[in-house]
Amino acid sequence: MARVLCVWEQGANLGHLTNLRLPIEVALQAGHQVFVAARQLHEFHGILGDLPITCLPAPFKQNALGGGQEAFLSYTHLLRRQCFSTAGELQTYLRAWHALFALVQPDLVLFEHSPTALIAAHGHPFKKVLVGVGFSSPPGLAGEASAFLPFPTTALTAPVLDRLRSDDVQLLQLINQALRAVQAPPLADLQAIYRQADASLLTTWEQFDHFGPRSPACYIGVQPPPRQAPPVWPSGTGPKVFGYLGAMPSLEALLQGLQAAGVCALLLVRDLPDALRQRYSSAQMQFIDRAVDLDAVARQAAWVVNNSNHGSVVHFAQHGVPQLLIPLHQEQLFLALRMVQRGAAAMAYQDQPVYTAALDAMQNHMPLRQQAQLLAAELTPYAALDSENRIRQTLARLLA
Repeated sequence: MARVLCVWEQGANLGHLTNLRLPIEVALQAGHQVFVAARQLHEFHGILGDLPITCLPAPFKQNALGGGQEAFLSYTHLLRRQCFSTAGELQTYLRAWHALFALVQPDLVLFEHSPTALIAAHGHPFKKVLVGVGFSSPPGLAGEASAFLPFPTTALTAPVLDRLRSDDVQLLQLINQALRAVQAPPLADLQAIYRQADASLLTTWEQFDHFGPRSPACYIGVQPPPRQAPPVWPSGTGPKVFGYLGAMPSLEALLQGLQAAGVCALLLVRDLPDALRQRYSSAQMQFIDRAVDLDAVARQAAWVVNNSNHGSVVHFAQHGVPQLLIPLHQEQLFLALRMVQRGAAAMAYQDQPVYTAALDAMQNHMPLRQQAQLLAAELTPYAALDSENRIRQTLARLLA
């Protein structure tokens, strides 16, 4: 029996915990002892609480700066702002992760969007596996002259590349200063953070990989959402539209647009202000607070609107449903752009003053539906792939 540790450090979406569930189930079936160090514990029970595992809190930067992510040109900028700011701060996190590794004494660690934990793992003998979507399990460098993991939206002009390489040098110096302070071996380069992984389990398909298809790669796909109660649509007429959204600056403008479009809208909006709920609830528009059966939604809705969160995008793409995507973060933007490139979705922005053009595109969505159905047909063969067996083979190989 081996000791398997699963860690989740970055990201606020509980989909990160969901990505770990199948690997955990496979490890338990194989008789291994499983520990999970999670960034958020308040909803841990609802996702993993039924499994015989040991739960621990994960060390992470709790004073990360807010604000827009448009200034993030590469993974270097993400690490410097979201994971640690100074060598002294990084030292603290490294010591915390080292203490956690010493406590658990794992034979294998699964890293779900955990860059600082990966830095702390450098030099440790346990096996290392990246788990997650393409953004959190990034690919290798494109070439020796490349900067460290530029984002898909970054225009790689000569001045930008010069700036990124300079930022990379500074970050590598900061990390190695912290590693020396905790008596750990230095990194040869920033890519070594991810190059040390023995395997990668990508919880997506190549069509939804934020950095584009990669080869070789072990795509294990997206697990279907749990069964929920069927949707109860408003009594009004018009095309059925389902929305799964978070609070955003122009939420009221979107609600106004949906109201003017005459659709029959069923919306799950996280942190919805009571004033907006009261102002827009009607026979045409209803708000719900609990998840509904997304398979039923996909069969009944003319189109859907969401924040380009990975699970929702993939689920509705598999059913050929046109989508209006309103990304809130850079990761969501990268996925939305890939869907727009495929012609299977339209995209809008979270701070638009009006959504008339985007909603008109969805209401006259025949080209979008045709492309969405073509994408769904392309994804059909993946349904027969045995993701569980792929995970089992990977763990068995590494723990042999």
